[in-house]
Amino acid sequence: MRLLTFIGVGHYQPTAYTWWDQEFVSAYAPVATCHFLKPDAVTVFVTEKAQEEIYPAFEASLAPGLNVQRVPVPLGQNEAELWDIFGRVSGAVKPGEEVAFDITHGLRSFPLLGLLVAAFLRAGLGMPLRAVMYGAFDVRDQSVTPNRTPMFDLSPMLELLEWAVAADRYNKTGDARFLASLLNTQRKLMALAAGDDKARLVEAGAVGGLADALTEVSQSLRLIRPYRAMERVAHLPHRIRQARPVLERGGAASPFGLLLESVERSFLPLGLETPASSRRVAESLRRQRVMIGWYIEREQWVQAVTLMREWLVSWVMVQFGYLDCLDRDERTHAEEALNVDAHAMIRAKTAGRPFAPVALAAISQAEPLAKLWANVIDIRNDLDHAGMRRSPGKPEDLIASIKECVEHLDSLPV
Repeated sequence: MRLLTFIGVGHYQPTAYTWWDQEFVSAYAPVATCHFLKPDAVTVFVTEKAQEEIYPAFEASLAPGLNVQRVPVPLGQNEAELWDIFGRVSGAVKPGEEVAFDITHGLRSFPLLGLLVAAFLRAGLGMPLRAVMYGAFDVRDQSVTPNRTPMFDLSPMLELLEWAVAADRYNKTGDARFLASLLNTQRKLMALAAGDDKARLVEAGAVGGLADALTEVSQSLRLIRPYRAMERVAHLPHRIRQARPVLERGGAASPFGLLLESVERSFLPLGLETPASSRRVAESLRRQRVMIGWYIEREQWVQAVTLMREWLVSWVMVQFGYLDCLDRDERTHAEEALNVDAHAMIRAKTAGRPFAPVALAAISQAEPLAKLWANVIDIRNDLDHAGMRRSPGKPEDLIASIKECVEHLDSLPV
């Protein structure tokens, strides 16, 4: 395991660094960290002035025989120098090597930079991270001699960055699976800490239940299961009510508590109990149309077009008086009616004569419906067949066409 640390110019004085039940007296926190973690090698990033004034005494404080590498770094006076430091720190680690950081010393920007590099190495490159040590010298106990300085492992706080990444992905795509994964991690930790405490086990179960619900909703939406998604979203408020007190109390799962309102605002308009019931067909169509808009807002174009196509079939079924939108035979009948008049409209347009609907004659919006169906089918075929045609649509043209289709679809009465 390799320890990465920083040394800058400063007034270093001996203190008893304490970590769990261990204690070590040194003027330098990384020396105490070496005692606590027993690294195989140490890489020290040091400024030019610190190399002259501080580094010799620091190196002499390390245990004899320890593999120590000194890497000079700039002061970080501008963005270019900060990126230079980032490159030198990240470049000091071999692929797969377990690392630890001590970010106690150095210039003010170095601890933050070290924490961010640690997060990047763990999340971006998958490097095992042992600890991110910090000696809180400013809050030391000065009532004893030598003063006692608590040392903390800040690596659990890196989960805040993971929450930030998961929240950003959720906000952009609506996919809550990564948030759910972090919740499940906390649920396992809560269950382990609970032991035989039934009340705390129930709380852990509530967090896990919310994680499972979010996973089911996200998977249903990603795989275009509108009825299942509506049902799962309808059950989501119950899961949120159960988990909310735990999430708002604080602790490692508390970042999600700040996202509850956003989750509710995003998902709840999609929810509907028993959406396949013939008694709720109109409301089901309205919620599915909201779902199409939800896909559009999050640039999930394939899902939007696929559901749009099926929504039009269901809408025509309802106009024909068929309220069971899952009946395969009746769906086939509605699809055939749409295809017949879409082809008839194209032929009429080519021949320069008026379009006279046949299969959709009983529907007042027959002509715009046939045109919309033809456009949606063309877009869907282009997408589903990966553009394997002579003149595939350009991405920007497809997106513009999808948005135009949605506007026409929204004009159909439900």
